[in-house]
Amino acid sequence: MTMHAAHVPAPMKPGPVVYTDRQLLRVLIRLAQGESSLGRRTFERRRRDADPSAPLYERRFGSWNRALELAGLAVIEQPQQLRTATTKWTQEQLIAAIRQCLRETGSTTLAAYGAWRTDPADLKGDVPPATTIRFRMGSWSRATELACG
Repeated sequence: MTMHAAHVPAPMKPGPVVYTDRQLLRVLIRLAQGESSLGRRTFERRRRDADPSAPLYERRFGSWNRALELAGLAVIEQPQQLRTATTKWTQEQLIAAIRQCLRETGSTTLAAYGAWRTDPADLKGDVPPATTIRFRMGSWSRATELACG
């Protein structure tokens, strides 16, 4: 008589924590600690490990300032020399660039976008670099998912 071992499922890794917009905004308000605004450095210093990350706010709301605005906090003015660094393009412009690349090349791969953007035979004007899109959207795959999904 043979005994079969009982099936034991493999341990599962916990999935990512999903926050509602409202939960994210409550964390901002809590970490502002009654102050009128909350800079990213102060946020990082005050946040707990279980709190959402600053890049999540930027991906979800499009920018840190938009998240502050929705939480009822004052927006933070960027120093003059940084004003065009990461805020030159809106999220809609980033997505539109990916869609234009898809229409013109049939692809949304990072390599296809890079080649399309820098093609000297086809001057497109001002198109955001892939690094900006990846930074602002969190990843290239997330950006293409938003653009084409």
